[in-house]
Amino acid sequence: MNKRSIRLILLSAIVSAPIALSAQTLEFRGVKANARYDDGSTYKSTYIGWDSEQGKAIFDVDQGLWKMDITADTVTTEVVKGDNLMYANSGAVYKNDTIVTVYSRESEDDPTKMEFKVRWWKASDGTKLREETFPQSANLESRGMSYNPVDGKVYGLFYFTGVALPDPVSELDSTDIQNGDTTDAGYALGTIDLNTMKIQQITPGLYYDNFVTLACSPEGRIFSMTAAGTLVEFDRQKGIIITKTAKNSNGETVQVNKYDPSGVKSQFKRQASCFDFTTGKLYWNGFVNNGMGYNDFGSYGPLPDRSWKTNGKYDTALYEINIETGAVTRISGIQNRLSLACMWIPGRDASDVTGIEDITAPSNGNVKVYNQQGMLIYTGSEADMNLSKGLYIIKQGNSTKKVLKR
Repeated sequence: MNKRSIRLILLSAIVSAPIALSAQTLEFRGVKANARYDDGSTYKSTYIGWDSEQGKAIFDVDQGLWKMDITADTVTTEVVKGDNLMYANSGAVYKNDTIVTVYSRESEDDPTKMEFKVRWWKASDGTKLREETFPQSANLESRGMSYNPVDGKVYGLFYFTGVALPDPVSELDSTDIQNGDTTDAGYALGTIDLNTMKIQQITPGLYYDNFVTLACSPEGRIFSMTAAGTLVEFDRQKGIIITKTAKNSNGETVQVNKYDPSGVKSQFKRQASCFDFTTGKLYWNGFVNNGMGYNDFGSYGPLPDRSWKTNGKYDTALYEINIETGAVTRISGIQNRLSLACMWIPGRDASDVTGIEDITAPSNGNVKVYNQQGMLIYTGSEADMNLSKGLYIIKQGNSTKKVLKR
């Protein structure tokens, strides 16, 4: 199988204007969500040969590790490593060359209950490292997980059910969060240990919005997209949605989400988003036209359009999200309708330790410091620089290094 890297030309997204080619090149990788299909086939595999060491046949399958390549017209995709066990109907996350996939299924011991099959993979070559089964009570279903470079933790929006939750504090009282003790099901922000898969819940109640992604920025901010196409930012310490003050239709002062709807609606299905930590840009693998299309019988609804190759009505796309305004710009439709459970940019993911140094004791000498957008933010003595938490590019003489301030 051809495992060579395919670099993709990134199109710079300009809100409400045609997008133009950028000189920057990137490669996106991700794990298929096992939620889409191409030309009506739910499963594809190609026999490669016999592995004498493992004593089994090897197949190139539709499920596994994927990459996305952008051209001027569309996003094309290709399987890097096919494996019919590498899929994630309940979420996945990438961290420093390791992929963790979560698959929910009926329990083998009790078909009336669900269980989670968790598998760990080496991202660089697709090798399975480990697998373990967890009970339904582990609450491992998520709408997205992401590594946060500021505190070194992995955050997720987890689906809690069958557990009692404490009363939220008064400032959390809203129609979007569950108040009081409850065993109802909903989403809460939390951190997860990727070795034990134990979750530490942060949100003191449960949200009922249709979240579809989660991504942590280079500065440690935590964002999610909803199926309604609205960007959401969470308070990392409190686990609540950050709001702004507004007037409702009755003229009353209320707290609402700080971002307005983008107008890009997406299905409530498995999706993914990630940051490029060198530019601070957020990318999203979402749906087009709310995932609506015509089926084989001519009925229009939330089903894939089987004629997508000829009519150009792709039902998934790569988007760029402006985290200051919440605006969403479609870069391109995705040629084979790929929907990912997690995605990252090799070499530009905050969890990759290669080439990133921690700021410890400053050394002597003058430096130039650039933020993720390439803006010069400081010139002077390294001993005197005072950086907030985040990732930076520091140039000193002829040397350049990536540094992380925790």
